[in-house]
Amino acid sequence: MEVESRIGSSLAALRRGAGLSRTELARLAGTPVSTVRGIELGAIEPPSVLVGRLTAAIASRLRDGPG
Repeated sequence: MEVESRIGSSLAALRRGAGLSRTELARLAGTPVSTVRGIELGAIEPPSVLVGRLTAAIASRLRDGPG
């Protein structure tokens, strides 16, 4: 569970740093809010393809700004 916890805490910090809510990140990544919440809480180990979609959504927000 330690890996899931580190992934989750990193995801939450990046999401907050990008000014995204869990709902916004889920929408941008095409995944349910419950999945984002579960990852951030360390309850779900996300597949690499989902990690890629989540990080791409965060990077896009950081690069392009809100909107």
